[in-house]
This record gives sequence, C-alpha cells and structure tokens, in this order.
Amino acid sequence: MFSSASSFLSLSFFNYLLISAPMFPSETPDGGIGGLLQVKQRNKIYGPDIPLLQLHVKHETQDRLRVHITDAEKQRWEVPYNLLPREQAPALKQTTGSSRKNLTTVREYSGSELIFSYIADPFSFSVKRKSNGQTLFNSSSDGSDSFGVMVFKDQYLEISTQLPNDASLYGLGENTQPHGIKLFPGDPYTLYTTDISAINLNADLYGSHPVYMDLRNVKGQAYAHAVLLLNSNGMDVFYRGTSLTYKIIGGVFDLYFFSGPSPLAVVDQYTSLIGRPAAMPYWAFGRY
Repeated sequence: MFSSASSFLSLSFFNYLLISAPMFPSETPDGGIGGLLQVKQRNKIYGPDIPLLQLHVKHETQDRLRVHITDAEKQRWEVPYNLLPREQAPALKQTTGSSRKNLTTVREYSGSELIFSYIADPFSFSVKRKSNGQTLFNSSSDGSDSFGVMVFKDQYLEISTQLPNDASLYGLGENTQPHGIKLFPGDPYTLYTTDISAINLNADLYGSHPVYMDLRNVKGQAYAHAVLLLNSNGMDVFYRGTSLTYKIIGGVFDLYFFSGPSPLAVVDQYTSLIGRPAAMPYWAFGRY
C-alpha cells in the first residue's frame, strides 16, 4: 500500500509540540490525563495539516493503558462505540498558555503495571513495565533510527516504536503470510480486508486484527505484552527488527497496551476489551 521509502521523506517537518501544560499532570474528568498537540512547522506533504490534536491517556484497568490521539477540532472516523463498547475520551478545553516553556522535560503517569512518559518538544511518548523498567513502546526517534516522528494528516497517519533486537512478535492478522503468525523483519504486513480464499499466499483475508504480542526474555525471565491499534482503516505495518512502523490512511491513533506478563494473561486482557470468543453453534459441527 505504501512504499517503505516514504519513512525517510523529511519526517522532521511533522513535529508536534505539547502545548497545554495545565492539563498535565492534572486529571481529566474520567481520571485520565490529557493535553493538546500543536504542529510546529506546517507543510503539505501527504496533504494539509491538522494543526491541533487532542491527547488523552488513561490506565483503564491495572493491566491496560490507553493512548488516544485525534483531531481536537473535528470529529474523525473511529471504530463505532456501539459496535465495540469502550470508554470515550473527554473533550479538552483548548488552552495554549505561556506555560509551554515548562514542558521540555520528560514526565510520567504511572499505573499499577505500566508507566506512560512523554517528551513535550518534539512530542513523543513511551510505555514501560513498572516491575522491571523495560520499555514496551517508544515513539521517539533520534534521527539514527529507520523511522521519523509522528505524522497526523487527514488521510495519512504514521507512528513508530523502537524495539529490542531479541523481541519476538506475533500477530497482525488476518493474512496468509508464509511464516504464519510470527513477524519477520523486512516483511511488509498489509491490513486491508478482502474476503478472499485462504489458499492464496501473501493475501489479506476477512478480518483485520491490528494487534501484536511481543515475547521477550529479560534476564532469563519470560515476559509478554500486546499492543492494539484500534483503527479500521487500511494500513501497512513495517517491521524492521529494531522498529515497527504503522502507516494508515485515516482514522485516529487509539493505542491499547496490555501488560501481560504471560501470553495467557495478554489474551485474557485483550479479549476483555474486544470481547470473548463465541462458542460454536451445535449445528455447525455437523451430524454423524
């Protein structure tokens, strides 16, 4: 869907700046935290800018963190809330006071299992495991990585995370990749449902599941976590071994982080949000 070369297309021009200091670290009405992101340098690459974004972060449960970023001024397409019941991010008061100069340090928002931290200028964020301090997601780029900063246009969104070399990723279905559900560096993963036969290799199938599970060995101890990008638009995901990049043709960033720490716990936490598998109807088993 997208060329991987577009990752290197002057993404420094897409920097956003966190500007609403009064909202950090103050709580929003639902118990989360929020703020406004303002584009630093306007450009027309990938279309017109969305100058002001709304950021909302909340520890929804002790093992689930949500990071929601959308247009602060206009409603955008999201997975309908009546189809997938979940909390709605509260609207923030758009204040851009002079306190932006105090937002140049890293700040944290800690929950029971996960820690959200951010850098205001240029805006980036990370999610860490509280028990061992390991970084699970980090959107910052120092210029030496194979990805740039966050992009949020009307019909093009891009966000990336750094990854350790020893991470093992599984997911991003539904497709017929020859490697199965394990992700391999260098393989592009396209989520664009087509409802075609599963006998075709390297093809998208009926469902779109923009979630991956990350298995890691930390000092001989096994850990698992998952990341869900709740976005129903078509997207390409590029996994390069040390980074993973989402390139999406619309919608919002609605990221959910599930702390695990075991694969079974991850599946339990994930299905508690999206719904449990339904039992097969008796008639579907046929007759003997």
